[in-house]
Amino acid sequence: MATRAPGTKAGAMRSQTTAAEPTPAAPLATSGYLGAAGVLALLATVLCYQFTGAAVSRSQPLHLLLGVVLPVLVLGGPFLLSYSRSKQSEREWAEGRYAEARVAASRSRDASVSSLGLTGFVAVAALAGLLVFTNDGAVQKTFFNVSYMTKSLGDIFGALVINIEIAVGAQLLAMLFGLLLAVGRLLPGKGFWPVRALCIAYIDVFRGIPSVVLIYLVCFGLPLTDVPVLSKGDPIVYAIVALAMTYSAYNAELYRAGIESINKGQTSAALSMGLSQPDVYRFVILPQMARNIAAPMLSQFIGLQKDTALVIVVGIIDAFSQAKIYSANDFNLSAVTAVCFVFVLITIPQTRFVDYLLARSGTKLKRV
Repeated sequence: MATRAPGTKAGAMRSQTTAAEPTPAAPLATSGYLGAAGVLALLATVLCYQFTGAAVSRSQPLHLLLGVVLPVLVLGGPFLLSYSRSKQSEREWAEGRYAEARVAASRSRDASVSSLGLTGFVAVAALAGLLVFTNDGAVQKTFFNVSYMTKSLGDIFGALVINIEIAVGAQLLAMLFGLLLAVGRLLPGKGFWPVRALCIAYIDVFRGIPSVVLIYLVCFGLPLTDVPVLSKGDPIVYAIVALAMTYSAYNAELYRAGIESINKGQTSAALSMGLSQPDVYRFVILPQMARNIAAPMLSQFIGLQKDTALVIVVGIIDAFSQAKIYSANDFNLSAVTAVCFVFVLITIPQTRFVDYLLARSGTKLKRV
């Protein structure tokens, strides 16, 4: 019997396995990313050329420098980087270095996304600038005339105090009354069903009434009643009450969500330790609820600050009213644009603080 050389069968099996080993899947194609980045870069360059011609300079050399050369230099970097990495990926794949090819393709896609983001931003900014300065700057002269804006800023900031007073007063009342509504809505037992029904009815009704309508009804309606105390109030106080009536309904729902987010086992544990129901709310539920709803409550307050401009319907001279007076005298809306900038400057720091609170609460939840 012929003897078989040792290892011959194992070697044959290894060779068969090697021959049958499939080729790895090719990296994801980057041509689509490159095409989109190139088209958007071309569009952004065209918009920059049009914008510089309308707003910056009519000198042809400077126009070409700012509208063509500069955008190409700025936008071309990420696009060329993406293209070179795409070609590198193809070369690495052809030479059998599959891991390196995948890494180069991934870097090409990242560079393409960076190019898309940059060119998208430049395109939107150039389009907005073109709309502002087109037709000999008609939009800029109507809405962004610096001389009219600076002339009105002093009186606008002086009247802004009224908006701040209304916003702070309404927020304090809305927080207190909203807490009472939330607690009343969550009272347990069959005996408290009338209180719960009343709170639910108030929340549903006043969340449905527009703030401007309620301001009009309160500020013009109460003086007509001739009630000794109610009809002799200040219009600013009426505006505070009207906005507090609306936002207390919204705040009540925030409080309710914050209270219901707390584990009911904590209430049971506190009651078993001898705390009364008011003490449970005071020492256990309300502190945790306040921490949970701090960010949404501040967001609600930002909305309230903007709604203070609605008092113009009852003749209160706030920041918007002052801007409207200037606009009527100058036949120009730049003063109203100045009010927009003022409110944006006030609300942006608060918005960033809300983001910080949300991020911090999210970090704490991850740790738990």
